Amino acid sequence: MFRRAVGLLALCAAGLAPACGDGRSSAANANPDADEVRIYAAASLSDVVESVARQFEAESSCRVAASLGASNTLAQQLHEGAAPGVFISASTEWVDKLEGWGIVEPGSRVDLAGNALVVVVPRDATIRPANLRDLADARYPRLALADPAAVPAGKYAKAALEKAGVFGDVRSRIVAAQDVRTALAYVERGEAPVGIVYATDAATSDKVDVAFRVPSELHPRIVYPMVLVKGAGPRARELHALLQTPEAWAAFEEAGFVKP
Repeated sequence: MFRRAVGLLALCAAGLAPACGDGRSSAANANPDADEVRIYAAASLSDVVESVARQFEAESSCRVAASLGASNTLAQQLHEGAAPGVFISASTEWVDKLEGWGIVEPGSRVDLAGNALVVVVPRDATIRPANLRDLADARYPRLALADPAAVPAGKYAKAALEKAGVFGDVRSRIVAAQDVRTALAYVERGEAPVGIVYATDAATSDKVDVAFRVPSELHPRIVYPMVLVKGAGPRARELHALLQTPEAWAAFEEAGFVKP
């Protein structure tokens, strides 16, 4: 199984001191995780997480370790015993599952942000679709999107294609990526002539153009819920609180996210 889209990644400089002091004893601080706060976040939040992590580290002198990838993969890792921390999903589905598994701190769930879907093409593309029905045209032999069987971005895209009446026509052409950033990369590299990604991901790239925005009525509402995983320490609670502040929202807004 795909275990890490980006991997467990320390976003701060190594050796930052003092340690977090995450409510643990001196003996526990021998554990390399004792001076870190963990955050698991959808790949589409990569830039926001990096920005907020820098802010948190500056204020707390505590390292932030971020695991960034498909929400379903991250949720499964937590279900299988990954170290507790903050979890932000790109859909309600995977937070619902974590709650069903009994590993969410009661009262910690909050909707952080919203997003939109766009259809992207390489910047030098000579043909550009005007709507979802155009994707059925043979001129688009490959369509990149996050895995529609499991990844939120892919599920939203599939719902839109189904409602537009073209999913059956494009099903065999879908290049299913492990997460939305990988789907974007397929279009950037010209491996697919068209893709469906979040608006915020398209905004990070200078190698693609947005052909059009997918009408929001064609897919379920895109919302990013956040929770604390049971067992998370005081520093994770502080990061959870910081992510709800106007200062953190500025990073979401700069990246193109909208209020949920």
